[in-house]
Amino acid sequence: MRTADNYADSPRRAGHAHTSVRRRAADPAHPAAGSRESEIRLRVLEAASKLVDRLSYDEVTIDAVARASGVSKSTLYRHWPSRQILVLEAFTYKTNLLTHVEDTGDVRRDLHSYLVALTRCLDEGQTASTVSNLLAEAIRSTGFSRLYRQTLLRERRQGFLAILQQGQRRGQIRNDADLEVVVDAMYGAIYHRLVATGEDIDAPFLRQLNGFVMLGCATPAYLEPQKKFS
Repeated sequence: MRTADNYADSPRRAGHAHTSVRRRAADPAHPAAGSRESEIRLRVLEAASKLVDRLSYDEVTIDAVARASGVSKSTLYRHWPSRQILVLEAFTYKTNLLTHVEDTGDVRRDLHSYLVALTRCLDEGQTASTVSNLLAEAIRSTGFSRLYRQTLLRERRQGFLAILQQGQRRGQIRNDADLEVVVDAMYGAIYHRLVATGEDIDAPFLRQLNGFVMLGCATPAYLEPQKKFS
């Protein structure tokens, strides 16, 4: 598998690889083909994602995105029929870029890295406002709920699943573990604190959450050496 280190001796190849990642993240359900339309989408989502970082959900308007991206409102509405859908895709784009985790060969370490990266995405700037309002939109609208599951929720769940499945292949996670339930437990715990209780999603909490998951689904062969150094 090619990593960023493999491109170190070729700046042009490295730049092309980075652009490809950004384009894929711009529309996770439909990988971009490098057309003018896809470049417009990318520019808009980059601008909107920056607004999401510093403005509340209600302040990320079509007018604000049009000014920040330099793209006309009519073009925005052609790609995104509502402000809510635009904010959803912009937030998905942002979190896709910031939650990429390299496979180190150790499921505990990789899972913790993903938890930390995801928490940073969910808990910086005005992000909490965006997350809670997107959830509210999904509760109110069946159509938006479907889109929410197909984009943001699917992408984040897949990030967890990929790490756990790699752990299974290496014999670190039990084959009989229900990985969907494991993801529910992790993702649910984070969202519960973010939206419901308001408690800190801090380093001790993430370590305990990760340890809880390992105790519940890791293989004895993997856990035994971990106990010696804990």
